[in-house]
Amino acid sequence: MKAINNFLKKKWNPLAFRFISLFVFIFIILILYLGSLKLIFNFNSSSIMFILWTLWWPFLYITLLFFGRLWCGFICPVGLLNEMGNSIRKTKKDFLIKYSFLPFVIFFLIVFWEQVSGLFSSTRITLIFLVTFLLSSFIVGILMPRWGFCKHFCPIGSLFGPFSRLSMISIRTDKEICKTCETKECIKGGKVEPCPMFNDVPNLNSNKDCLLCANCIKNCPHNSANLCFVKIGEELRKRAGFNLAESLFIIALLGFSALLTTKGTQIFRLIEFNGVWIRAFDFIFGIGFFIFAYFFITYISANIMDKNFKENLVNGGYVFLPLVFSLMFFLIVFGFITPLTNIDGDTIALSKYIILAIGGIWSWRLAKDIFGKRAFVYRISIILIILFWVLALIPGPLNMFPDNTGIYFAEDGETINMNAFSMGFDPAVIKIKSGGKFDINVTNQDMVHSFYIDELNINLNLPRGENRVVRLGVLKKGEYEYYCAVPGHKEAGMKGVLIVE
Repeated sequence: MKAINNFLKKKWNPLAFRFISLFVFIFIILILYLGSLKLIFNFNSSSIMFILWTLWWPFLYITLLFFGRLWCGFICPVGLLNEMGNSIRKTKKDFLIKYSFLPFVIFFLIVFWEQVSGLFSSTRITLIFLVTFLLSSFIVGILMPRWGFCKHFCPIGSLFGPFSRLSMISIRTDKEICKTCETKECIKGGKVEPCPMFNDVPNLNSNKDCLLCANCIKNCPHNSANLCFVKIGEELRKRAGFNLAESLFIIALLGFSALLTTKGTQIFRLIEFNGVWIRAFDFIFGIGFFIFAYFFITYISANIMDKNFKENLVNGGYVFLPLVFSLMFFLIVFGFITPLTNIDGDTIALSKYIILAIGGIWSWRLAKDIFGKRAFVYRISIILIILFWVLALIPGPLNMFPDNTGIYFAEDGETINMNAFSMGFDPAVIKIKSGGKFDINVTNQDMVHSFYIDELNINLNLPRGENRVVRLGVLKKGEYEYYCAVPGHKEAGMKGVLIVE
């Protein structure tokens, strides 16, 4: 790692990478605005959307375990725009620092907006999002000190912060050297600006708010701060920087991940009506159920262990962090990438079982590290969550509650009324005799979806709360899969099959 640390000390690094990234983002925005641009190659908005949401987003998640938040501090142009804003108006006070829950609330608000707006499938919405994202980081840089946007508003940072605690690389300091240092350049600034996230660098023991920007490495005159390898999840065992807001956010992600599946939405959809607010109620009931359950098991564990309820509430959420990471891993990575492959459903399900088992075992061991011999309440909860996913939410050979709502037998000339919802179609199986004609009236109950049948060249967008009629002529005998083409929806279970007999 010595050569890497010497590389990180270069003043131009990572500034040069951020400038390159900024130009790439501007280029992407230009293509999305124009629709296409021909230089050496012909770039178009469809290819940019594919790169952004089908490749780049899952790739970022995969790199978390290996590189932590390297993207945030080393490549992302948002920090650069924060600094440009800082140069216009210098502010010292971070007036949002006491609202530690704010980034997590903003995360779910943006995710909700993403789902109802159709960000992943709309060139126009993606263009608006990227422009707003970059401009906001610049404006926040004017209003707040250092990288205020990254610390309080960035949804990617809010998600990656807790998960970076599982990373195998970190910046750490030699505590003995730091004790004798009187100048504290890492805190006050030196060759470059001080830590953009206001970390107490001499006592840094967590990856959560460390962006790996390497400012502390450049500023330290004693070579105390260095990039190094650490034991995966070591800071969790040491309870480094645990806080209630982050603990509850981890639990909220348990509920959110369930809502990214067909069966999960069906379970928590307690109110039936059309329109954008039905998804808001999904969030309230799904996330609320897991938060309530967490308070309940924390109350039980606190009474059994004769410990402070709030202390258990703060520590207990972190037990589930590896399990949540595994769930989000296959929801994001599998959800966006596997629809591009020919991997069969059982193989995908088996892969999910393995990933879920790894996360579950990791959380099982972490429960003992945090709570010792009295961890059994949390371990029982881990088992129940795994069973819930294996038996109900993951489509596969072990699922006891199939996602389809039964078989609908269509008559010749009939108009079939179909509901599209997050994340499924009702009916999910349609049978008709060959030679017959029929229409499908698809009503979108909640957020932006689509209705695709590749074999019939049907590509239909479904605005939220509206319906579209699909007219089908005489079909040959066979099976025709219909699905939602919004990235992540098909793998989440939003698909069905039309069987012509």
